[in-house]
Amino acid sequence: MTNDVPAPDVTDFSPALLARRTMNLVRSVARAAGEGYLHLTVVGVWEDRYREAECFIDGPVPDEYEPNEALVETAGVLATTAMGARAMLTTRTMRTDGAVTFMSWMVSDLKAHPATAEQSRTAYRMCEGDGPDLPEPAMSFVDAPALT
Repeated sequence: MTNDVPAPDVTDFSPALLARRTMNLVRSVARAAGEGYLHLTVVGVWEDRYREAECFIDGPVPDEYEPNEALVETAGVLATTAMGARAMLTTRTMRTDGAVTFMSWMVSDLKAHPATAEQSRTAYRMCEGDGPDLPEPAMSFVDAPALT
């Protein structure tokens, strides 16, 4: 794995606008995931490189000014999709009753394209392996909604 990221190829590149668009996407995902403890994972791919990051969100969706290194790293991987990378974004929402909901999106140019429940199950098995205890018994796979 490498930490190289694609560079923007436009002269009017705005880091502030990129950060705002990225955090808007994270907020939309958190709203779609619903109430509970959210585990957000993103895998970005470009050329012959990839980068993976994850963060946890508990309670209100943080804003870009809240110090949270894992969130910043996760947002950074998502931001690379504005520069030609593609990413798979997954969420696990863990509820107080023990239920876990899993959904995913494909991301390009900071636009999330929802995956079906079956596509999310496939993404989960690719990431977690294919052991006899997978998926977890309390986990349900759902169609990801379109994000606004």
